[in-house]
Amino acid sequence: MINGMLELTDYLGLDYYFVSLSTENGLLVIRSLNNYCKPIDKAVKLAAIEGLTFGEEGELDFVCFDYADEHYHFIDYGNHLIPFLSTIFRPLNVLY
Repeated sequence: MINGMLELTDYLGLDYYFVSLSTENGLLVIRSLNNYCKPIDKAVKLAAIEGLTFGEEGELDFVCFDYADEHYHFIDYGNHLIPFLSTIFRPLNVLY
């Protein structure tokens, strides 16, 4: 489990969430760190994500993808979020 910030774009627009991320049975589980702010509780099927992209914005690394008509964008602010997500999204037997 790791904490981070999620930029989520859906049919209502763009929102920011402070979240806790974990994996369970082929799912990326996304839950609020502080329900008093903006609550979120989602489960993303890893096999159903589309447009997975690893990249950089300035000096910050990011991962983004689409799932169920929503766009998920995670930025690593020094909390090692990208290495955590890399182990989930990238096959361990492939060299990059």
